[in-house]
Amino acid sequence: MLCLFIIFTPDLTSAQNSDYPFRSGEYARYGAYFNWNFIWIQSGEVEFKADTIPYKNHVAWHLNAIGKTFKAYDLLYTVRDTFETFCKFDSFQPIDSRRSVNHGKEHSVHHYSFDYSSGEINARIQQDKKPVSQTNFPIQENTYDLLATAYNFRKFDFNKLFKGEKVPYKMIIDQNVDNLYFRYLGIENVKTRTGKVYRCHKVSVFLLQGDFFSEGEYMKIWFTDDQNHLPVQVETDILVGSVKALLIETKSVKYPLKSQIK
Repeated sequence: MLCLFIIFTPDLTSAQNSDYPFRSGEYARYGAYFNWNFIWIQSGEVEFKADTIPYKNHVAWHLNAIGKTFKAYDLLYTVRDTFETFCKFDSFQPIDSRRSVNHGKEHSVHHYSFDYSSGEINARIQQDKKPVSQTNFPIQENTYDLLATAYNFRKFDFNKLFKGEKVPYKMIIDQNVDNLYFRYLGIENVKTRTGKVYRCHKVSVFLLQGDFFSEGEYMKIWFTDDQNHLPVQVETDILVGSVKALLIETKSVKYPLKSQIK
């Protein structure tokens, strides 16, 4: 259990950078690893892409992430996940979000449409052969889906956070907006499987109880200590072990990766 430090909740507007730490065309690929009897086995990959495109008569951010297991591991457990989010270019407010999840024999599609004129989010969820679940709920300030949250984390000025500080955020989970937080844990160096070493800001993310997770600060993320704030490593405890994602390659980052030590 991590030691608890003095808790301070900052103003989100002062904690975030006004400029985006990523640009159109940025690409990052990660190896997905599973811990099996103290051995880390790479069982798949995750790719992230960020672009700007015309969308509904506006210029919008198009965020895309694809995660999959290698075919050699499909017999054990198949993963084919696709995340796609469109955000307003200036404000980064989500417009549309779609998540297609395929885990083993379980399939689901989550679609969220943000209507700022009515102040509501339309949620449409299809799980396997069950009837479609559809509902509307209010848009709350600074509310993001999972993928937009991942990119929005990078906008925080980690140098203004003290060790142990908790930073709140809101995220859509299923058909609800949940109040969550991450905790700043300081600076650490991370060595990737390619031999590169990065100086990183480390945070722990509070997770809600789920099919694979226990509730608590069981997810750790390491962001580069430079203007990109690029995730280098993500590690999460799950009910049957732990999983990890490690940066393999990246292209078209906005700023020099000055955090790379070697």
